[in-house]
Amino acid sequence: MTTIYSTNKKQAGLDSADQVMHQIYQTTRALSKTLNSEISNHGLYSSEWSIVKLIHEQGSMAQIALANYLNIEPAAISKALAKLEKKGIVARCFGKDKREKYIYLTPTVNEQYDTLNAVVTTHRSKALNGLTEKDRQQLITLLQQIYTNVFT
Repeated sequence: MTTIYSTNKKQAGLDSADQVMHQIYQTTRALSKTLNSEISNHGLYSSEWSIVKLIHEQGSMAQIALANYLNIEPAAISKALAKLEKKGIVARCFGKDKREKYIYLTPTVNEQYDTLNAVVTTHRSKALNGLTEKDRQQLITLLQQIYTNVFT
């Protein structure tokens, strides 16, 4: 059963700043949970999908570049990549410097990519249903402002 959280200030007992943060957290959790349920039968989780999609789009990447782009700590990306490697989704190879590792997708996941991408695209379409392009651009701008504020 899905629970919809009230955004009514009196009911929630939260000021608008708390309401915004609560809604961001709840929305993020809902997006991850529902996407996980849709792609887990393909052996992936939503956090892993972001890695697969990025490598698919960018090609082989240095592990540190991947961590930086996704804003993930090096230890966490290493752990995530170890899981993906064990699943046969990615492979790692050393660069010219032994400390530098490059990540690439295996042929197995490349064959499944279109199917996975279709599942994710359907999920995103459902999540963004009813939002115009203007609404989406405004949401991007607002979220970018919050992101910038956190780091300044």
